[in-house]
Amino acid sequence: MFIRVHWWPILLLPFALSAQSGKALFEAKGCIRCHSINHRGGSLGPDLTEIGLKRTPESLQLSLLDPNAEIFREYLTVVVTTKHGERIEGITLNEDDISIQLRDPQGNPQSFLKSNLTDVHREERSLMPSYVSTLSSAEVNQLVRYLGGLKGGVEESPVARKPGPLTTSTAWLARANRDSQERPELLLDNLRIPPGATVVDLGAGGGYFTWRLARRVGVQGKVIAVDIQQPMHDRVSSEVRKRDLANVELVLGTETDPRLRAGSADLILIANAYHEFSQPAAMMSAVHQALKPNGRVAVLEYAEENDDDPVAGLYTMTLPQLRGEIESMGFHLDRILDFLPRQHGLIFLKKP
Repeated sequence: MFIRVHWWPILLLPFALSAQSGKALFEAKGCIRCHSINHRGGSLGPDLTEIGLKRTPESLQLSLLDPNAEIFREYLTVVVTTKHGERIEGITLNEDDISIQLRDPQGNPQSFLKSNLTDVHREERSLMPSYVSTLSSAEVNQLVRYLGGLKGGVEESPVARKPGPLTTSTAWLARANRDSQERPELLLDNLRIPPGATVVDLGAGGGYFTWRLARRVGVQGKVIAVDIQQPMHDRVSSEVRKRDLANVELVLGTETDPRLRAGSADLILIANAYHEFSQPAAMMSAVHQALKPNGRVAVLEYAEENDDDPVAGLYTMTLPQLRGEIESMGFHLDRILDFLPRQHGLIFLKKP
């Protein structure tokens, strides 16, 4: 069955009034029973404390009207059937070869031995209902305004930390499973880089992102690959020549200066390199200066919070560390890219 999704423009109501109405609507419709905000609410669905950083207004509207459109695997509906014919739906809490634990639509945990079940399967749908026929266009817009304003905050002060070691292994940079761990094309899709842009790959390493960026900006654009290690420059140069790209400039930077012209960059990508900065304040000051007035900084780091991360403790950072440090250096967080399997992805805008 297909649902006709109605797209409504965001109403031009005063933001505070619209958001306040959206909050009241969020509570009145019982959304708080399934979602938590600032540690208050249910846990059946995702925490929404920072949803305004993770989703665009268009994506928030889509989630309300067609919840199945952008659903993560951990929130797919799981259906189990007992030997007595009872059918229970929920989301998975834990699963192994012997048992499965669910949280049912009422928020209650349920545990089953698989030997007592006749079927366990996942369905490509959300437990969340569509509001396409139960909310007016005005109400949808009020909810979008409210949810779009939920941007959390820095809960921890920046902690003193030592910079991570410089990545010198080209084998690690060219590992076979890197694409599945970092989803480079999906990442670049979400950065929405226009043809003709000037993009800096700061800490370019072996050029993993450099040549991909060069293809995105096209022949009218330019990519500036910056690294402080000459062997990495040589590797980038080789990757660029192999793909016959003529729009890449190589710059050998220093630990405090990427040697970029002021106001020249539309986007600066710092992929798995920020943790290596020995003098982050000086480097980010130079980044701030190099950006155009509406320029962006995209920072990727392997998440220290991932227990199964193979590089934990060496090349990882926590989300509070990243936000606390970078926001204190003249930037504000614009968006969190929460689709990356093992990394934090953050987009910052520079403060005037």
